[in-house]
Amino acid sequence: MILGLALAGGGFALTDRHVAGLVVWLLVAALLALGAAGRVTLGRPFYWSAGLILALALLSAFSSLWSGSIELSVTEADRVLVYLGFFVAAFLIAQTGRQRQRFGEGIAIALLCFAALALASRLLPHVFNVAEGPGSGISRLSYPLGYWNADGLMAAMGAALALWMSRNSLSSPLRWAAVALMPTALLALYFTYSRGGLLALLISCGCLIALSHDRLWLLATLAIGAVGTVPAVLGAQASHSLGENLNDSQIVGEGLLVLGLLVAGSLLALALFAGLRRLERRSGRLTGRALTLSRNPRLLRGIALAGVLLVIGLAVAVGGRAWHQFSQSDVKFPSNPAQHFGQLTGAGRSEFWRVAIDAFEEEPALGHGAGTYRFSWHLLRDNSAPNTDAHSLYLQAFAELGVVGGLLVLAMVLTLLWIGFRAWQAARGSRRELYAALLAVCLAFAVAVGIDWFWQIAVVSAVFFLAAAVLVAARCAQILRVRAAADGRAERRRYGLAIAGLGVAWVAALALVGPLLVDLEIDASNSAAVAGNLPDAVGHAETARSIEPWATSPLVQLGLLAEREGNYPEAIARLDQAIEREEENWLLYYIRARVKNESGDTAGAQVDLQEAQRLNPREECLYNGFEKGC
Repeated sequence: MILGLALAGGGFALTDRHVAGLVVWLLVAALLALGAAGRVTLGRPFYWSAGLILALALLSAFSSLWSGSIELSVTEADRVLVYLGFFVAAFLIAQTGRQRQRFGEGIAIALLCFAALALASRLLPHVFNVAEGPGSGISRLSYPLGYWNADGLMAAMGAALALWMSRNSLSSPLRWAAVALMPTALLALYFTYSRGGLLALLISCGCLIALSHDRLWLLATLAIGAVGTVPAVLGAQASHSLGENLNDSQIVGEGLLVLGLLVAGSLLALALFAGLRRLERRSGRLTGRALTLSRNPRLLRGIALAGVLLVIGLAVAVGGRAWHQFSQSDVKFPSNPAQHFGQLTGAGRSEFWRVAIDAFEEEPALGHGAGTYRFSWHLLRDNSAPNTDAHSLYLQAFAELGVVGGLLVLAMVLTLLWIGFRAWQAARGSRRELYAALLAVCLAFAVAVGIDWFWQIAVVSAVFFLAAAVLVAARCAQILRVRAAADGRAERRRYGLAIAGLGVAWVAALALVGPLLVDLEIDASNSAAVAGNLPDAVGHAETARSIEPWATSPLVQLGLLAEREGNYPEAIARLDQAIEREEENWLLYYIRARVKNESGDTAGAQVDLQEAQRLNPREECLYNGFEKGC
């Protein structure tokens, strides 16, 4: 599912995301029908986790009652239902220690395959002909998700899980494969030039090393992976066409050169890892002393305290200058892409966040409605940058769902992290290492989703909820063992879970099918219109409207088709209905103004145009007349 969603563009598009959601909820129904409820271990961690995710979905759906767009709010509720499906399916599957181990390895394999595919699109452009390939104008590695920072985050999480798997996989070949593929994940991260991806790498690997009993060996293995990546990185820096993704005669040769350097680096990493394993087996005096020091609690607390003091010192020393550079809006991407790692610019995030805060202050209790941040952005922004997300899950939740929704999102994420930490704390041996790795991935996501729009990319969020579900299942099993040891009572089988789960699966499937069918009908209508078959195009749009009468997009489609036919009264009537459902959408007023102008109602067109300008005062096309269009 992770690879399928990734190759479909990450699940950002509604159709891909909802198809994945239907598949995963059908899996849940199948598991429950085949008796999974009778084997599952339930507990408060599951009830709290699933309850908070479901509560977010319900609040998003209920926000349609006061939202600026019923359709957008319902879409956001459906997004959360998809994530709930991933969580429940993983929880039902990961009910034994071996299943949880295999689940962790499966996520790691998927992420490493993702990194390999992404990197292949850059190093072998003549083999992988993708839209983000040479000549696309995109220097940063964007395939397959279409967004370089998301690619960077996935590669970073893959590198962290590869680090864990190098010592803790149940299969010896997988341990060696993890070491060999670590340079691939790191090189893929390099080509994204993503500072967020680099931060995710530091957080995930740092968390894993800090929580691991074998932290010294993991640190050495990470260094080996980095050493194996160096030759390919140096080769990439010397390859101008490859680094900037130019469509010229040199890029294929440069890509093959860097690929050769990567293979050589991977072989070097394997050789160094073999030496490391031999050193570990010899257990010399110096090695034993180093291991003892790496596991000394007092030393570790001292290192942690020194790290905290260092961070505070850096914040005091350079915090002001860093924020000044971060909040600048006129800094362009450097001519040498690798230099982006050293920049502190926020790429407009300070403005995205300011608008979210201003929107929250307007409606602090319940917000403007799920999915409506785009309307606040158009109204409150200070620049003309196109944008639909706050680039922070937490700030966007406060803006769209008020203090209730904002606190709910924080509670959901923090609860999952706390349960994961408690699962790690109560585990021993290899299970403790597994839970440390999964918790590291969850922590990296929790931080990354606060500074970018990864929540809207289904495959990235799916990794988080899959990993979190494994940790929740582990914690429930731990609580059961403690309880059984205390009172000697066996677990009671709660077959009510099967009934409740099947009911939720049925409702979720119905909720996902409607928007999916509407989206497919709109696509079919557009295809028919392009082919010149307007009656068929109208038929598909009418079908979409009958599926979801409250939705705006079918009405807009019918209005545009009527405009194309020259039936201006019908077009205006449809757009009137659309505006009743999205009164804050400037584009609808502009389209109606254009139709009125075409029909000869210049006074009415001017009124609508002024309303569009009020709702989106920074949109330049609104001041250029109807000739150029928006």
